[in-house]
Amino acid sequence: MSKRDKSPSSELVAAAESLDAQLTRFESLADQFRKAPLNSEKNLERASKLLRDVAEQDQQLNAAVSALVAAVTKTRDRQQTQAESVNARAQELQQRAEAFKALLERYGALGQSAAELNQRMQDFAAQRAKAQSSEQNAEVLGILDALNQRMGEVAEEASAVTKLGEEQDFTDIGRQADSLRQQLLSARNKLQLLRKGLAEA
Repeated sequence: MSKRDKSPSSELVAAAESLDAQLTRFESLADQFRKAPLNSEKNLERASKLLRDVAEQDQQLNAAVSALVAAVTKTRDRQQTQAESVNARAQELQQRAEAFKALLERYGALGQSAAELNQRMQDFAAQRAKAQSSEQNAEVLGILDALNQRMGEVAEEASAVTKLGEEQDFTDIGRQADSLRQQLLSARNKLQLLRKGLAEA
């Protein structure tokens, strides 16, 4: 990995390590300067050189501090960008969860409607078996018509749930609703054939 390709975290570590090294050198030079004897020309020259080294090292130390601050700022900006991205995703998750819950409730209501239709079919079969007179047969036809209409309504709702599931990319619920719609339409076709036979009888 080239220096240019370093991640913000590695840049932060490198900047911190550089600052630590520069600070250690600065403290060492400053300590040497403070302890340098000033009792001869040679020592005075040596002390002057140490002072220049301390000043130069102080500039390098300031540069290292600036580099660390820049790395911290970059890391903070990176963290903020990630936090904003996570927050946006969290809001999307909440919206999707709410949409899924609403769709699931509609699908659940479909299931209840299908169960009610199944019970009504059983009741219809029982009444049809008992019908003896023309009046009773007419009553059976009325029940059959109401049942047929209700099946159509539930099938339309199943179609709406299927479409919504596809639009919202909840394909599992969409497929289940479509399967229920097809079952309802098949049962409705059988009812229509049955009605035709009863009407002609």
